[in-house]
Amino acid sequence: MKTLNLDELDKKIIERLALNARVSNREIARDLAVAEGTIRARLKRLHDEKIIRVSTIVNLKQLRKPLAATLWIDVESAAHIPQVAAALAALHKIVYVAKMLGRCDIVAVTLIADGDQLTRFIHETIDQIPGVQQVRYTLAHEFIKHDYRWTMII
Repeated sequence: MKTLNLDELDKKIIERLALNARVSNREIARDLAVAEGTIRARLKRLHDEKIIRVSTIVNLKQLRKPLAATLWIDVESAAHIPQVAAALAALHKIVYVAKMLGRCDIVAVTLIADGDQLTRFIHETIDQIPGVQQVRYTLAHEFIKHDYRWTMII
């Protein structure tokens, strides 16, 4: 795995974009007291090296009443973990996948409208993945805090 070499300017640019990804290069340059060309070159490098990407984040509080379902997945054997994790990660409805130590083999998170949708998703999709042994779930029924910046590890 490639090590990220981010200096303080890179980190400040990323922090600034986290607040507003539509901010202009000129404004970032002005805020950080550097040339606009420097910002343009840094952003190109950060994009090219896949350190950052621009995406849209939905404000969960604006959705009707979404439920976040955390799926605790046990697989048949350790040999199945990579394939099951990859299959889960490929599903559009899954927003998070991690291999675990302890309580289960894999954790996945999805947003759903209601319990019926979750039941169908588990039985018609998750249970059909080869190697899945058991799926347990917990539901978050109210979002107290959803910090979109949680993915920033710099």
